[in-house]
Amino acid sequence: MKLNTETAVSYLRDKGVVPEFVEIESTPLGGGVSNGVFRINWDDDELVVKQPLADLNVEEDWPADVNRVHNEAAAARVYNDILEETRFSGLVVPSVRLEDCNEHVLALTAAPTSARMWKSDLLSGTVNSQVGSTLGGFLAVAHRHTEGNKSTQKQFNNYTPFEQLRLEPYHETVADRHPDVSGEIEREVERLRSRRVTLVHGDFSPKNVLVDDSNSTRRLWLLDFEVAHWGDPVFDVSFMLNHLFIKSLYNHTQCVEYTATAEAFWDAYESGSKLESNFERSVLVELGVLMLARVDGKSPVEYVENAETKSKLRTLAKRAIRGDLTSLEAFCDAVQKSAE
Repeated sequence: MKLNTETAVSYLRDKGVVPEFVEIESTPLGGGVSNGVFRINWDDDELVVKQPLADLNVEEDWPADVNRVHNEAAAARVYNDILEETRFSGLVVPSVRLEDCNEHVLALTAAPTSARMWKSDLLSGTVNSQVGSTLGGFLAVAHRHTEGNKSTQKQFNNYTPFEQLRLEPYHETVADRHPDVSGEIEREVERLRSRRVTLVHGDFSPKNVLVDDSNSTRRLWLLDFEVAHWGDPVFDVSFMLNHLFIKSLYNHTQCVEYTATAEAFWDAYESGSKLESNFERSVLVELGVLMLARVDGKSPVEYVENAETKSKLRTLAKRAIRGDLTSLEAFCDAVQKSAE
């Protein structure tokens, strides 16, 4: 059964999730490449329904196991537990309202309609470093809280979603397309596979953060956990930084604001963590691979169309991959010089 705006409503009624005799509004939510997503509203309640696609909606062939939606359900529960146990404020994770293991459907609490995608803010030039700081602080808490936890490790030990949705379409694809750095990329892949120590979100990016400042206190909503796995925390840090740095060259007249947000994210993460001596250098190498992947991998960022910007991103990426940039400060300086 493949859900659409109409069948999603009847499906939820059959499951007893929504009332039988009320008017229900069902709206498709766009923007994703990996799921069918619908927002369901009735009376004073609303939720989001997700059903994964077996072949992602990108130009190139990209199959993925639909069981990843259950991975997302498990991760949403764990992240909610982390928020409760650590009393971290300023961030919300949707609660699971329904998980159907037969039809591979997940229903989650919906964020308020007033919440905006942080990616949209950033692309429009609305840059707030405090959002970056909050996200860096939470990521440090989540990594630290689950590190070495045997129960969490067992729950998220399936590496397949990460292989299918990240390593193959990102790392392995650009290693093939850029043979001049293929050796370095292959070593980074092996490093990621060998260092599995904590719960990793796997898609920690501005498109999966909603900003709700409709009340006096800003709240962030963290979404989309289908790539969650037991792995290397370096990946999450690099993934977020990559998106911020790409946008700093895309909207180069505000480059300093974007790099300041990246630094705020990193500073908050670093202050909340006990980092190994080589952690920062590992972040930079992974950052370089991800940056190259979002230009020339299977899922390039849709908003960077300018050839010169793409060339600058490739150059920065390869400098990081080769180890020419050994600190985040040096990377920020290089980005700002490229933006001039």
